[in-house]
Amino acid sequence: MKKVLFVAFLAIVGLGKVNAQEGVLNGGFNVGLPTGDVSDLNSFTLGAELNYMFPVAEGFTLGPSVQYSHFFGEEVETIGGTFDVEDSSFLPISGAARFNVSEKFVLGANIGYALGLDEGNDGGFYYRPILGYKIGDTTQLNLSYSGISNDNLTFSNVSLGVMFGI
Repeated sequence: MKKVLFVAFLAIVGLGKVNAQEGVLNGGFNVGLPTGDVSDLNSFTLGAELNYMFPVAEGFTLGPSVQYSHFFGEEVETIGGTFDVEDSSFLPISGAARFNVSEKFVLGANIGYALGLDEGNDGGFYYRPILGYKIGDTTQLNLSYSGISNDNLTFSNVSLGVMFGI
């Protein structure tokens, strides 16, 4: 728990330092369906994201990103009976890149590390390719795939989300 609080503190302090420079703050929410290793153990996912993006070239931005991702466990039947799968939560801390392909479409990716927030949840390498569609000056719909890989398991999902300029 101390690790999580320390990393959250660093992220908040880092965003405060970044805020003094030119950039764009955006945040949003997503809902998804688990895929791969955890698709039979989890029913759906919810997530939230906060980014601070800096323009580095025409139509290209980079910046830090902090997310929260929650996988909801479901009831699983086995030969030995039925058991409830525990929920799993992660705090991905990553670098984000976005490229405006056209006036309406954005391609992007996040890469970093996801801290496991539950007991026995070690976290792992975090990756998330994104396809965005701008529906307004400060609003965007996102379709994404995300994965959190460690030695034992990959928590992955396909999600639909919305981002807002803040």
